[in-house]
Amino acid sequence: MQLCSPLIKKCNNQDGYAICLIKNNTEKGIGRFPPKLNNEQGGILFNFTGDDCLHGTNYTVTVIMHCDYAAETNSYPELFSHGDQQCDLYIIWKTALACVPRTQTNCTVVNAGHYYDLSPLTRASENYMIPLHIKNKTKLSKIILNVCQSILHHGIMCPIKSGACLDDPEKPNRYLSLGEVQKPPFFKDGTLQIEYQDGALCIQNVTTPHVKTTIYFKCDLEAKGPPEYILGSGIEDCHYQLVWYTAAACDIETLRDYSAKRAGKCNVTNPITNFTYDLQTLMNKDFTITNVNGVEYKFRVCNALMDNTCGNKTGICNSKYGTSLGQANTNLIWQQSGPYLNYTNGDLCENGMSHYTLIRFFCEPQGSPSRPLLIKEFNCQTIIHWNTDLVCEKKIKCTTDNDDEINLTPLIQSTNNYIIKVNDTEFHINICRPLVSTQGLLCAHGSAACKVSVTSKNEYTNEINLGFPEDSPTLNKDLQTVLRYINGSQCPENPTKTISSNFIFICDNNNQGLPVYKHYVNCTYVFEWNTSIACGAVMGGWTAPCIIKDSFLSYEYDLSLLDKKQQIYHVKNRQGKEYAISICGGEKYCNGSAICHEYNGYGSLGSVIFDYSRNDVKLKYSNGSKCNNNSYTSEVRFICNESMGIGEPKLLLVSQNYTIS
Repeated sequence: MQLCSPLIKKCNNQDGYAICLIKNNTEKGIGRFPPKLNNEQGGILFNFTGDDCLHGTNYTVTVIMHCDYAAETNSYPELFSHGDQQCDLYIIWKTALACVPRTQTNCTVVNAGHYYDLSPLTRASENYMIPLHIKNKTKLSKIILNVCQSILHHGIMCPIKSGACLDDPEKPNRYLSLGEVQKPPFFKDGTLQIEYQDGALCIQNVTTPHVKTTIYFKCDLEAKGPPEYILGSGIEDCHYQLVWYTAAACDIETLRDYSAKRAGKCNVTNPITNFTYDLQTLMNKDFTITNVNGVEYKFRVCNALMDNTCGNKTGICNSKYGTSLGQANTNLIWQQSGPYLNYTNGDLCENGMSHYTLIRFFCEPQGSPSRPLLIKEFNCQTIIHWNTDLVCEKKIKCTTDNDDEINLTPLIQSTNNYIIKVNDTEFHINICRPLVSTQGLLCAHGSAACKVSVTSKNEYTNEINLGFPEDSPTLNKDLQTVLRYINGSQCPENPTKTISSNFIFICDNNNQGLPVYKHYVNCTYVFEWNTSIACGAVMGGWTAPCIIKDSFLSYEYDLSLLDKKQQIYHVKNRQGKEYAISICGGEKYCNGSAICHEYNGYGSLGSVIFDYSRNDVKLKYSNGSKCNNNSYTSEVRFICNESMGIGEPKLLLVSQNYTIS
């Protein structure tokens, strides 16, 4: 299928179809292009009509576009289950492209030294629906809401920034804002709550200008249900109230204790999301790590070592000295940033204490090596970090959601961190992922930025967590890309808050550059990062004989070196069809085109695009030789790779009338 264009290939030897059913090697056009768009009531539906199905009826296919902020923009459609003889088919396509811009707030709070996080209640692809059983109503009214985020707008027409909304089908204007997302959760009179303010105008009570909504959260480790409407609230006083019994309202220590009681053999469940971390596949293998002096430690996960060099039940062993650094157990312990093992009761070390080892596991970002690393050794403690996808619940998308998407992925470091030095202080930073484990660095498990002091012996001390990578980058009011890490260490000047860090990316012609520490204000460390990656895609131009120039940053590239090495390059597809490429001399060799096949030219230069997010330059050619009812077009992508020298072209894609190399 194609959604917004006909199929590239014919269906049943005919053009003009967008959806083709292939059944028993027979093709049937079940959806002709273009579809009819239905965007009533906030939904986005594309209705396709196809050829004959049964008994004089035609195939119909309804494609339902469904907002999902967590879905990648390259997500795939899903077909609803259907009968073999069914003529009306339904497809749902979850994508962030079907979403309106959302309003969000921080979803954490510290109260009396206890840490609370309501973000697991935030829904990325659906809202909560709470029915209102009101007397004398023939049609059911309901409250629509989300948590720390504005509600999603597929199938409903609530005001754009609403965190809560009333749907009353009996009224001509059925949707009414019950308050906008404005401030994070807070405690009042000992109760954790969220308040959505400045909703619709209040016409019942002149002392309250706008409708508002308050959600009271109650810690309940067993509760699974949605919030409950407090009957009668809001009708007369414009203040809608709900109570929500949920495990997410419990502090982290309570959640950890509860999770430990339910843990199994080398597995443990997140008490809020019910995601189970299971490390049993690592159990029956020996792993080895080496300290800075070259001494090897052998260990197993949730299991004792087979040899008894360091004694019975040993989980980790210093083989050189035959010292047990902790006895094995299967008690995987839940922690918000990832699970860990605590091997205790090792050999005596000092002051009558026994050695113990912490093995902390955290989600392996894309491209990271999956291996254990010895982080730090003390007289009686050993700390190991391990990147593995076995503990990944979610990975944040490292791009902004706006139309001109800014992709920060090239800044992700998979083997080391960025280090910013300010006097005797260092900031260790990574992008959209936890810090890469570094020997001697004891930053909070899973944090993405950390402030440390460096001693005269070049040892790290006084580590301060500057936040975890929980949200994708966004645009600020000045349209600059901002990446925010939240829920770091306790804020020293305001113990009710946690430290966060903001990284502001500024478009600059300094390729990647490095972050610069600017200041600390209101429990937030602020950094600026001048980098061309923050420029996104920029239009450029062509200057004879063979120079391309970025019109925004004034970068200039002379491509004539390609012509000097050889004037014509050739690439072949799998079937042996050969294309000639001459970037600088196409008008001589390719009938005026830079790319050609035999007598067909694949277009003259139409645009030059510098895409700094992907570190490439695209030359787009159009209006080539005739191809059916169209003309041939082509694209050449130059990808920066300093180790390649001149390099050589490779064929990336050939469609019916389009070539990319």
